[in-house]
Amino acid sequence: MLGTLGYTGDLDAEMPRQKREVIFGRGELTRAILDELRGAAGPLTSREITQSIVALGGQDARDRKHVSELTKRFGKALRALRDENIVRSGTDARGNIMWSLRVPPK
Repeated sequence: MLGTLGYTGDLDAEMPRQKREVIFGRGELTRAILDELRGAAGPLTSREITQSIVALGGQDARDRKHVSELTKRFGKALRALRDENIVRSGTDARGNIMWSLRVPPK
């Protein structure tokens, strides 16, 4: 649109950079997920993992919007760990994905 009006400048240079909100440091999310799975008595859903880690961080685990946003991020991290054969997934009777640590071969 600006090009049709005769603008010839660099649009990327004109746009202000958005400040990125860093919630987890490098590797911190993966460590937190693996620690939670190590301490679990059985397989957990990504929402259960998220709620536990949010509560450990001193935040409100009942905040649905915050937990839902983080659950997406945790699910992505869990899928990456599954691709690396560190965790495994299965489904429960309701079709929910359940996550657990993969037992290393002896």
